[in-house]
Amino acid sequence: MAAGENVWKNWAEIIAIVLLVIGFLMAISMNSALFIYIVVFLSGLLAGRYYFLKIGKQPLFPFFLIIIGFLLGYTLGSFDANRKIVALLFLISWYISHKAHKAGYIPH
Repeated sequence: MAAGENVWKNWAEIIAIVLLVIGFLMAISMNSALFIYIVVFLSGLLAGRYYFLKIGKQPLFPFFLIIIGFLLGYTLGSFDANRKIVALLFLISWYISHKAHKAGYIPH
């Protein structure tokens, strides 16, 4: 098996690891808990939109793997904020975004 084929088979895992590192670096670069909360809220909104657009059209497991990679890295790097609030805020904003798209408040 060629190296390119191996990368193509494991694309979701590679992107999840890259986003884990990016999320960690983003979180440790912020000095304020307020900025950490704002960024994680916006990230949850984007994840909810992407989930709405892909549900029923593509397998969702790679998507969840990638999002969990980012959230894990971001949560681990958020030293100045409460990690439980970071994770909860992400999930709440994901839910709000998905419901807003589903209800038609936000066009797709």
